[in-house]
Amino acid sequence: MSAAGFQSALARMVVDPDFRDGVRERGEAALPDGLSDLERERLVHVAGHPGLDVTRTLHKGFRLSKLLTWLPLTCSVLGGDALAREVGEFWRRRLPVTFYYLEEAIGFCDHLLERMSAGAERDVVAYERASLELQRARPEGVPVPLQVVHLRHDPQELLTALSQGEPLAGLSEQPCRLVGIKEDGCVEWRILEPQSLHQS
Repeated sequence: MSAAGFQSALARMVVDPDFRDGVRERGEAALPDGLSDLERERLVHVAGHPGLDVTRTLHKGFRLSKLLTWLPLTCSVLGGDALAREVGEFWRRRLPVTFYYLEEAIGFCDHLLERMSAGAERDVVAYERASLELQRARPEGVPVPLQVVHLRHDPQELLTALSQGEPLAGLSEQPCRLVGIKEDGCVEWRILEPQSLHQS
């Protein structure tokens, strides 16, 4: 097998705990075909080495730091326990395939939106996801599509409560639509009031 194939299996043990555990438990039988005897021996050795767990911890910390950087409001409303639970489930479903972490943050938002019921926390996730879409790199000349976020709460009240650390459960429902536009590198958000929703 090529060096790339060996390196791919080695990297997979860092990012995929199920694969690593399989190699630890079943040895060479858990490895892909095409590896040389020496490569198999080395991978089995690495799977059981304590240094692999250290590497995995560093990788997880780096990956988590990107979510915390790109999604500060979402991470805040989830709180420590729920964040750890949802991140763990997200990582089990989606192995990292790129160092472009904006894509990872958008994927995490999609994961949360599939699992969350309607509420203020869902509004926050939807808002941050739309904000990331406005920041996504696009080829020169390709316009940034406007982002429409359907909210159940007034975004100004929602963001004020977040900034002041107030609970979101007490916010009254005020359905509206938040529209994000990016022109000349600047992002502008506009709120469509409930009466405007019925006219559009």
